[in-house]
Amino acid sequence: MDALLKKLMLVLAAVCLTLAATAGWVMAQNFSAGSFNFEPRFSAYGTTNARVNSIMTYGGAFNYYVFDNFAVEAEGMGVYVDQNKRFETALGYGNKSDPANGIGANFNLRWHFVATSQATMFAGAGFGGLWADAKTPYNGFENNLTENGEIGATYSLTQQLSLKGSVKYLHIGQFNNQGINAFGGTLGLNVSF
Repeated sequence: MDALLKKLMLVLAAVCLTLAATAGWVMAQNFSAGSFNFEPRFSAYGTTNARVNSIMTYGGAFNYYVFDNFAVEAEGMGVYVDQNKRFETALGYGNKSDPANGIGANFNLRWHFVATSQATMFAGAGFGGLWADAKTPYNGFENNLTENGEIGATYSLTQQLSLKGSVKYLHIGQFNNQGINAFGGTLGLNVSF
């Protein structure tokens, strides 16, 4: 699974760089103040926590542009955490699969710092929460604070539709072995109104 996530991250990074290279560095306003969009999205992450194999999220987000090319975002998602539980046995320690399912919500800021009529590059960050049906990770908590950051690109398909790809960092829980640092990517489709 780790090899698949590494390949996914490499492909997403290549797509973002390709889109950025074709876009040029001419500033334009693709997302004007007062506009908004909806974005269905899917994310996949690998982690640095030895007990968590991967994280998948799916859902959507609403973006409202308070300034040209600067948005506030409300994101809702379903979350699946593929993790292992460690326990003591008579012969030492054992592991068993103990996946967690949950829902998450984030409030993010996004700035499109390069914008042309065809593509944009952006950076974003935010915070939120995760509510799961099992401790995440297994020695952590069922309810956790989350933080995230991303850098990516959008590519216009039509005047109202654009494809979005980003490389993303996600942190769940505490900043010790009861937390998770995850690195991955997000694919989405922006529908502008």
